[in-house]
This record gives sequence, structure tokens and C-alpha cells, in this order.
Amino acid sequence: MHRVFGLLALAAAGLGLFLLLVPDPGPSGGFAQMSEHAPVGYGGWALGLLTGLVLAWLARVEWSSLPERIAAWLRLQRRRLALVVLGGLFASILLLF
Repeated sequence: MHRVFGLLALAAAGLGLFLLLVPDPGPSGGFAQMSEHAPVGYGGWALGLLTGLVLAWLARVEWSSLPERIAAWLRLQRRRLALVVLGGLFASILLLF
């Protein structure tokens, strides 16, 4: 599935480059009109490309082993997490009074 999302991201990048390099076949209203409408089109293209890349990255995550990895990380960081909780408790007491 991650290959499909990667392919879609590359297709979006290719389409964006095509739209950037090919002139508009309609009647041109000058440089001012083209630059006026350009940010809207580029923003949507960039958002779509970013969405495709994020989906390709999320497809590579092995979701079935995620709870095991989180539990192992929590076991390794047990002392630091305890100190963070104590620090938060003491900071909240200081801010309360």
C-alpha cells in the first residue's frame, strides 16, 4: 500500500510541475492576473503533495507491533517519566500557592 501512496505523491509532483511549466491555453490577461491566481493553485498542490507523502509514510508504519514498542519504550524510560510526573506535581503545587 505504501508504494501506491508513494506513486500518488510522485504523480502529484509531476502534475504540479506540468502545471507550472505549461502555459495557460486560455486568453491571457497579463502577468498581474497570472500572479494573482498563482498562490491559490500552488497552495492546493503543495497541500496535496504533502498529504500524499504523509500517507506514504503512515503506510510504512507496522501498526500491529506498535503497542509492544510503546510498552518497551515506557519500560526503558520509567525513571525519567517518574521524575517528569514528580516535577509536574511540584510545579503545580508551586503555581497553586
